[in-house]
Amino acid sequence: MSLMVKEYVVGLGDNVVDYYKNQNIKFPGGNAVNFSVFAPKKIVNSFYVGSLARDDDGDLILDSLKQEDVNTQFCNRIDGQTEKTFVNIVNGDRQFLDSVRGQRTLPSLENPKLLKLTREALVVYSSCHSNSEKAIGKLHTNGSTIAYDFSEMGKYHSDEYLENVAKNVDIAQFSLSDSPVGDKERILETCTKVGTKFVLFTNGGKSPVLFDCRNDRKFVGQINYDPHPIDTMGAGDTFFSNLVVFMLSKEKDLLEISDKKINDGLSFAAKAALRTIQRSGSYGYGKKIK
Repeated sequence: MSLMVKEYVVGLGDNVVDYYKNQNIKFPGGNAVNFSVFAPKKIVNSFYVGSLARDDDGDLILDSLKQEDVNTQFCNRIDGQTEKTFVNIVNGDRQFLDSVRGQRTLPSLENPKLLKLTREALVVYSSCHSNSEKAIGKLHTNGSTIAYDFSEMGKYHSDEYLENVAKNVDIAQFSLSDSPVGDKERILETCTKVGTKFVLFTNGGKSPVLFDCRNDRKFVGQINYDPHPIDTMGAGDTFFSNLVVFMLSKEKDLLEISDKKINDGLSFAAKAALRTIQRSGSYGYGKKIK
C-alpha cells in the first residue's frame, strides 16, 4: 500500500522586506511569501514561486523560507533590489512611512514542470502587488484553483480592475479598512457577475465576512481579540491562508462545502491569526538594519 502524498499549495508573486525604522530591525514578508509560510503545514506542503533579487534582502527571504519548510525550487534570482516597505510599529500596529518598489517579475510559466505544479496544487495564491494578473489568467485557464488578495487599495477595487481579474479568481480577499461606504456591495456584485465563487472581506479588528456568491450564503467570522498585540503585520495573510487551505482540504468542490466546514474554517483561521500577532514581523526572522 503506497503512502498518500500530502497535498500542497503555491504562493506565486511578491516578496518584500519590511524595515521597522523605530526598532532598527528588518523582517521578510510579502503577501505571496506570507501565504506560503502561513499555510498550515500539518495539512499541506507549501511552495513559494517568485523572483528574488540578488541582494542581502533576497537572501534573508530565501533563508527564512527554507527555515519555514517552504519549497523554493521554482524561484529564480534576478538583478535589482528587493522591494522594501518602511514602517514604524506603534502599540503593535504598523504605521506606513514609505516604500521602494522592486522588479515585481515572476519565473517563466513556460516551464512545463511549473505549469504542472500549479495545475495540480490544492490552490495557487497571488496578490495585486505581484504583477501577476496575466499569469493567473493563464493558470486559471489551465485548471488551477486561484486565491487572490485585492488588498485595501482603491485602485484594485475599481470595477475595471475587478472585471479584468476577478473572473480568474475562485476565492477573493478584500480589506475594507480604507473603503468608502457601499463599496462592499459593489465589489460583491461585480465579483458575483464575473464568476468568483467566494469573497472574503476583512476590516482590521472587525469581524471578517465571507460570501458564497453562487449559493447566496453569508458567514460572519470572529476576531480573537488581543488587547496587547506585539505586531499585527501578517495577520490578514495568516487568516486568508489558513481559511483557504482549511476549506479546500475539506472539499475540493467549493460549491459543495457545508456551512459547518466553512464556520470551522473561520474559527481555525482566527486562531492562527492570533498566534501571528503575538510575535514580531510577519513571521519572525528579524535582522538588524546596518
